[in-house]
Amino acid sequence: MTSREPERFDALQWLRANRQYWGIEGGLHQRLDASTNEDHCRVRNRNGVWVLGMLRRLAISLFAEWRSRDPRRHRTTMTDFQSVMGEEHARPALRFVTAKRPSFNSPS
Repeated sequence: MTSREPERFDALQWLRANRQYWGIEGGLHQRLDASTNEDHCRVRNRNGVWVLGMLRRLAISLFAEWRSRDPRRHRTTMTDFQSVMGEEHARPALRFVTAKRPSFNSPS
């Protein structure tokens, strides 16, 4: 958690540092591991790991935005998000990704 000597922190500083560490571990990392099985990934190529990491973080960001737009979704999970996106948006997503000039506006 830190390389500082124990005498350099008082009890409140140790508590704050400990909470900060677990806030990171319990926040994004927990989402990455639980939702995308990041810890079980067998990719070992440095660039592949980087690309997959960015895509996982993008997916979690999209999920958070999707969930925040409807108060009824406050208990939904990443699995729910993946199901909805797969069912409703596979074709538009592919069009968006492969477009020369992608736009979030629907085509007329």
